[in-house]
Amino acid sequence: MNPTYYCALDHFGSLSLTGQDATAFLQGQVTCDLALVSTSQGQAGAYCTPKGNVIANFDLVQHQQSLLLHMPVSMVETVQKAMAKYIVFSKAELTNASEQWCRFAIWGPEAALCIAQLTDSPTSQRSISTFDDGFVWAADSDGNTFIVYCLVDAAQRVTDTLAEAAKAGAVQDFEATQINLGIAYVTPEISDSYVPQMLNLQATGAIDFKKGCYTGQEIVARMQYLGKLKRHLFIGEVATGQALEVGQQIDASKRKNVGKVVSTASLGNNRYAFTAVINRAEATEDQLHLHEQEDAAITITPLPYDIDPQVFERIKL
Repeated sequence: MNPTYYCALDHFGSLSLTGQDATAFLQGQVTCDLALVSTSQGQAGAYCTPKGNVIANFDLVQHQQSLLLHMPVSMVETVQKAMAKYIVFSKAELTNASEQWCRFAIWGPEAALCIAQLTDSPTSQRSISTFDDGFVWAADSDGNTFIVYCLVDAAQRVTDTLAEAAKAGAVQDFEATQINLGIAYVTPEISDSYVPQMLNLQATGAIDFKKGCYTGQEIVARMQYLGKLKRHLFIGEVATGQALEVGQQIDASKRKNVGKVVSTASLGNNRYAFTAVINRAEATEDQLHLHEQEDAAITITPLPYDIDPQVFERIKL
């Protein structure tokens, strides 16, 4: 049996919303439905520009009286500043809570048994179980991947508990598991570049098309019901002697600049797993390689979820 691992997620941060209008305010800002968020159930979502481009995507939970948006720490201030322009009209407060929380990933076949040392294991994807100093988020539907959030003062105790039940792992290895799940988080290099469907957020449950209006909603809905999606997120692997970077250009044999890397993880021996937004035609019909590295041929691997084929065709209502 493969071992179970844990690692700290120091590259993630948290944005906190509090106040009597916090839920109503956020409902008008993001793609997910706040009515589905509780202390036992979280949601994935995105925050978009008025033009529908994703500024950042996040995992959203309710902890006690706070709404917490967990995202790459490099995006927290960007989202905070963007939302601050509008929150002044609400009885709510935005706070960068990144330094108040520590985050750990735990993954592998016995991950649920490890979590049981802290609290009951969440039983479904994005469900939450709490303990005295934090909570646990179920990151997949198989019970093999969890994120533990704890207050800073409890970090050592949580680390010791996880270390008794799992092996210390590398962040890159955890990132590879996320890539295999077809999940990517927007970072500054690609912020404000793609509508949510280009990141497959409709396929991973991060867009609620039945909720009311939110920033960018008209564009997002138009793409889903009237548009024709020509590029979207793919999973791939590549061998290269150079570090693979977010934002790196992807070329095809017959056309240049057909895609850009969104997230990466080193697999060792100069091999990388990655997600990238790529033109669908070239990704499915042509040979791809890294820009100015024709010997760095890309292998596209299947996504673990289905994408409604209608999103690739114009639909007549």
